[in-house]
Amino acid sequence: MKGFLRLSFITTAATYLLIFIGSLVRVSGAGLGCPDWPKCFGKWIPPVSAMELPHDIDPSLFNFTLAWIEYFNRLCGVAVGFLILATAIMAVIHYRKVPKIVYPSIIAALLVAFQGWQGGEVVASDLQPIIVSVHMGLAFIIVSLMIYVTQQAFYVENPDASKGASYPAKSHIWIGIVWLVTITQIIVGTQVRSAIEVIEENFPLLNAAEILQRVEGITLMHTAVGLLTMALVWLVGSRILRGSKNPSPIISKTIRGMMILSIVQIMIGLSLMLVGVPALMQVFHLWAASLLVGMLLLAYSELKRA
Repeated sequence: MKGFLRLSFITTAATYLLIFIGSLVRVSGAGLGCPDWPKCFGKWIPPVSAMELPHDIDPSLFNFTLAWIEYFNRLCGVAVGFLILATAIMAVIHYRKVPKIVYPSIIAALLVAFQGWQGGEVVASDLQPIIVSVHMGLAFIIVSLMIYVTQQAFYVENPDASKGASYPAKSHIWIGIVWLVTITQIIVGTQVRSAIEVIEENFPLLNAAEILQRVEGITLMHTAVGLLTMALVWLVGSRILRGSKNPSPIISKTIRGMMILSIVQIMIGLSLMLVGVPALMQVFHLWAASLLVGMLLLAYSELKRA
């Protein structure tokens, strides 16, 4: 059913957009732009000035920009939640006999409901780094499920899409190893960000260079794993491209995209170390990591199917 394929693709793209917005919320400090949940300063629509705040709320807590960034994030979260729910319902109706589509769709719907509740816990915890990291990790799991659902729906609609393609033996296993290393890199990266947030809270007068000095050990580890990730992406990617016969467009485009993106990630990471921690760079760094995870998952599923 092509309608389902379009819906799942749109839902996946919307989930990636939400990850980008969530990254922007985190690095801009807008997570407490709305200090309550699910309302914002006691209202369903945020106030536009401190004059509109309820009398029991300290006006110093209000920041127009941060409040509306967080509010927009919540609106997008609700929209994505409904898209994922619609995808799950459509999967049950049209693909109940296709486990590779219906089960991941249902799991994604359940996780997005949990994610909504957990968003309230993020606010209630006053943005505890570990809880924020769990929140972002759940988003990665959800988008991975949606990628898998979309890819499986594509195979149902195009059963001969990979016909005639052959790849080096155990290629999917090597891609799986790269995926694990990439996930490790992301986990280490979240720990770097969490450590920076703790230092910024306890030592607000430190500049960016001084903060990075205090997290030098874990930052070096993050850099080392990042270089390992890039090396593996290029080694495994080159091996697959050289040893393939009639590779499908999914593989040829995804592998090349992974190789380019791994270099971009290293360049962004080095810029963060050399010029401090610019907020916009952090957003793209995390978002690019989520894109790399998605590409690896695409390649893994395609190679395993061949």
